[in-house]
Amino acid sequence: MKKKLLFFGINIVLFLLLILLIEGIIWFKENEHLRKIGVFPPSIQRLKFHPGVKNFKFDPKTFPRPENGWGRPVEGLEYNKKPIVIFGCSYAYGYSLDNEQTFSYKLSKLAKVPVYNRAWTGWSVQHMLYQTKLDEIYKQIREPEYVIYVYINDHIRRLYLLSFSSWNILADEQNLRYKEENGSLIQIQNKNPLLRQIKRLYFVNKIHHLFVNKFILSEKNKKNCYDFAIKHFTEAKKEMEKHWKNTKYVVFFYEDDKQNDYLKENLKKEGFIIISSYDLTKEDLKSSKYLLDNHHPNEIAWNLLTPLIIKKLDI
Repeated sequence: MKKKLLFFGINIVLFLLLILLIEGIIWFKENEHLRKIGVFPPSIQRLKFHPGVKNFKFDPKTFPRPENGWGRPVEGLEYNKKPIVIFGCSYAYGYSLDNEQTFSYKLSKLAKVPVYNRAWTGWSVQHMLYQTKLDEIYKQIREPEYVIYVYINDHIRRLYLLSFSSWNILADEQNLRYKEENGSLIQIQNKNPLLRQIKRLYFVNKIHHLFVNKFILSEKNKKNCYDFAIKHFTEAKKEMEKHWKNTKYVVFFYEDDKQNDYLKENLKKEGFIIISSYDLTKEDLKSSKYLLDNHHPNEIAWNLLTPLIIKKLDI
C-alpha cells in the first residue's frame, strides 16, 4: 500500500513539474514574441509568470478615461445634433492612431455631431452587450441618432476564447463570454476555483485557441457561430431600445466577404442597417496604403471611409 501511495505521489509530482516546464517555455516564448513585435512599452521587459487570475472587469464610471490611456474622449459636445455611439474593437477604437486620426474624431468633425467611442482593443460583440446592460451609460449618453458597430471577421472567434491575445493569456486575463440558457445569454462568471486555475494555464489557452479555430469555427458549425453572434447583437439592441426608442442601429462591415451573407441578412431581419466597406468603395482596404505595420486601419483609411459613411447614413 505504501509503495502504491509513493508511486502515485511521485507521478503526481512529475506531472506537476511537466506542467510547470511547459508553462515556463510558453511564458518565455510568448514574452519574446511580444517584445519582438514591439508591444511592450519601455517600462516593461516581460510580463510576470501567472500574476493572478483576473475576470473581466469594467466600471462604466471610469470609461472612457483617455488621460490614463483607457478609451477615447467624447468628441463634439459643442454640437447640438443627436449623438452617435460607436462600439467595436481596436478598429473602432483606433489602435496605434493619434486621437485626431480616428474614425470617431473624424466622424464628429465632418458631420458636426457628438460621438461617443465605446470600443477597446480586443473586444467583440459581447462587450457591446455587457455595456448595454449597465444603467450608467444611459446616464452618460443621451439618446443617439445612430449606434454604429464596427465589425471585423475575427469578432466571431472572440465570442468563444478563454483569453484573447498573447498578452491576455500571459496576464491571466479571462475573456468576457456569454452562454445561452433558456433562450437568453448569461454571462460566464468563472467562479469555480478549480476551473479558474485550469483556464489560466497557458497551454490550456493555446489548446483552446486551436480547438476554437479547428472545430467551433469549422464550416459545418459556422451557421451556429453566426446564430450565436446574432443573439449577442439582438440582445444588445433590445437593451438599448428600452432607453433609446428612436435610435437606428448600424453594423458597419469593415471586413466583408461572401461568408458574411448569412450574418448580414439575418441582422437586417432584426432591424439593423447594414453597411459594407465593399459597397462604399472599390479601394483595397487590405493594401499597405490603408494599413499600419500592425495591420490595423491607418488615418488614410478613415479619411476615405468616414465621408462615405456620413453620406450613406445621411448624417
